[in-house]
Amino acid sequence: MKCPNCGMEIPEGHMYCDTCGKEINFVPDFDPEVENQINATLSGVADELNKEERLKKERREKILSFLGSLKDRRHIVYMSIIAVILIIAIIAIISSVTGNSPYSYLRAAEREKNAGRMDAAIGILQEGNSSFPKDAEIIFRLSDYYLENGDSKEAVEALKKITDTALFPDETVATAYESIISIYKQDEELDDISDILNSSDNEIAASIKEKYIPQGPVMNPVSGEYDDYVVITLEHSNTSGQCKVFYTVNGDKPDATSILYENEIVVDTPGEYDIKAVCINEYGISSEVVQNTYTVVDGLPAEPVIMEPSGDYNQNTMIVAVAEEGCTIFYTTDGSDPDIDSKQYVSPITMPVGTTHYKFVAINVDGEKSEIVERNYHLVFTRLVSTEQAVNSLVSTLVRLDYLLDNTGKVRGLDGHNEYIYSDVIEIAGAGEYYVIVENHVSYDGISSPTGLIYAVNTHDGSVNRLGYDSSGKYTLIKISNR
Repeated sequence: MKCPNCGMEIPEGHMYCDTCGKEINFVPDFDPEVENQINATLSGVADELNKEERLKKERREKILSFLGSLKDRRHIVYMSIIAVILIIAIIAIISSVTGNSPYSYLRAAEREKNAGRMDAAIGILQEGNSSFPKDAEIIFRLSDYYLENGDSKEAVEALKKITDTALFPDETVATAYESIISIYKQDEELDDISDILNSSDNEIAASIKEKYIPQGPVMNPVSGEYDDYVVITLEHSNTSGQCKVFYTVNGDKPDATSILYENEIVVDTPGEYDIKAVCINEYGISSEVVQNTYTVVDGLPAEPVIMEPSGDYNQNTMIVAVAEEGCTIFYTTDGSDPDIDSKQYVSPITMPVGTTHYKFVAINVDGEKSEIVERNYHLVFTRLVSTEQAVNSLVSTLVRLDYLLDNTGKVRGLDGHNEYIYSDVIEIAGAGEYYVIVENHVSYDGISSPTGLIYAVNTHDGSVNRLGYDSSGKYTLIKISNR
């Protein structure tokens, strides 16, 4: 329906134009001339009915006479059906003129309203709703009358007769929801908009809800206990309209007067924090409240920072470790977990040649230990000595020590000579990489036999040592001395 004043579309059941405020007359105003015409028409109908009765009587007599002359009974049945149809039609005409209908209640209520008897008009519409509960026009008119009478609550309750039942089409239900929301907005009862849309799970309410109620913000990280501090972020996914996030840190329900979220929240004082947050849109409507609880405790010491990462190295390297103020660093290289009785880190450590496994820990004045930090280092210098050079270096050293008579491997007091054969390259923990050279004795008849002596020559600097084993079976270097 369009407003006769400004031409704008008027929602079903509204008594006034939302644009220009013009009152809409659903029932024409009282006009004596029109009523006289109606009375004359009704009188004419009555006369016609009386005349019809006379004619019917005459026709009935003729029909009976005619039926008596008929031999085929099928004509009797046919004429009886026609008579029944005529009677039903006459009854329907009379009922439409004199009986109750939704229109009659609307008309009667309008007369009472125009006469200034609003309570009586409301009573008529209430009675009409009881008689015709499926008539949406009566309900919308009733809601409008309640509003004109200053009773917003009853106006909403009237509209809920549509939204809370399954008697009406979707379009009518949607109009009722929009009317309720309009009343709440006018009365600034914005929280009630959220309540009515959240309390219903039908599809119509859900579609309207997307328009008016924002989604709650997402709070990260999750609730829990955190050492030293926690950094909290609040994000919202509302893409339509304006939406701001407000929060509290003391457990109070957040609203537009709470703290506006602009930057991440950093909590670094020990204690328990109950943080609640909401999104509030341009209508001033709040989302559901999201809530997390964070407990900040004095944490363990931070683990030490080791500057040199695990890996392979080929040159002299210093291992540097740093701990937070008030903590001391301890370390081990034998695979055991470090504690206050382990080696104390005082200054940068020279990385040992070969493979080493370090464990570091920071311990504060209260004896509390940090997490253990582990590093694996493999330091091998670039090979500057070939296997042939290693053998020559070994023979020269043995001649210098008077173990051999000359570079041919002759040994004083023994027939034949010694020969020295490269066997392998090994790594000795903490000492570096070495060539393994085996000593054999060759007799005059050419038979070669191992002497049992094994030597190790450093691949980087050519230093010579005897090679032995410790009690655990690991390689160990034995310094060569004069015999």
